[in-house]
Amino acid sequence: MLDSISRNLKMYNASQKVLWKDIAIYRTQFIVWIFVFMMSTVASVVTITIIYDVSSGVAGWSYYQVLVISSLANIMIGIVFYNISPQRLARTMRNGQLDQRILKPYNPIVTMLSLYGTKTSVGSVISGALVFGYAAYMAGISAIALFEMLLIFALGVVSLTMFLLMITLLSYVLFNSAGYMQWVANIASRAAQYPLTIYGLPGILLFTVGLPIGLAAFYPSALIFGKIGPESVMLVIAIEAFMIAVYYYACKWLTKKYRSGGG
Repeated sequence: MLDSISRNLKMYNASQKVLWKDIAIYRTQFIVWIFVFMMSTVASVVTITIIYDVSSGVAGWSYYQVLVISSLANIMIGIVFYNISPQRLARTMRNGQLDQRILKPYNPIVTMLSLYGTKTSVGSVISGALVFGYAAYMAGISAIALFEMLLIFALGVVSLTMFLLMITLLSYVLFNSAGYMQWVANIASRAAQYPLTIYGLPGILLFTVGLPIGLAAFYPSALIFGKIGPESVMLVIAIEAFMIAVYYYACKWLTKKYRSGGG
């Protein structure tokens, strides 16, 4: 098992190096797209600032606390899209290119996550990290609190990544198409920019279990600012770990159901 994990990690790292070398050929185009992704974070900051300027903001959450949630959401989405682009993956399934990849002696899920992401989404990670650093400083967050939230954040990112891959594969198996999942993910990512409490109990359940976009943004922020206790933290971690396992095995099953649309 350890040999298999090591082999897959080496394949992932090697594929990233090759993809970044390809990107370097078109540096200007890449820089432009990096800028576009960074602008999504700027737009979020502007929107939140306007909300707090013209109203009392979000009940129970200060301006900088909401900025922390928004920036974590941008970092999360940037990492997720870096590894999976539903539109690109669907296109490779339609034209038969994916067939060539999954026949190789590597985990097919790792293969899909290593080759069919949007590398320019690192722009969201960079801008999100800058805003997060500023907001965390202004909110007086300690280094210890940041360290404590990393596990919830990391598991939340993995959970959302596996969920998006699962839904993409399911959409393709059912409809022989999955490109529209990119639009769904883009729209849903907007909801993760704000405290889930504003959506009420149905929204909390939807964005925690049904569409787990709040796991890596809202709950880590709630932990940092003392809005959830240790029991809730352990429950969130258990939910995230359970979801990752379910989504992973669902992806393995759906991969077996996959049939090329071309070739």
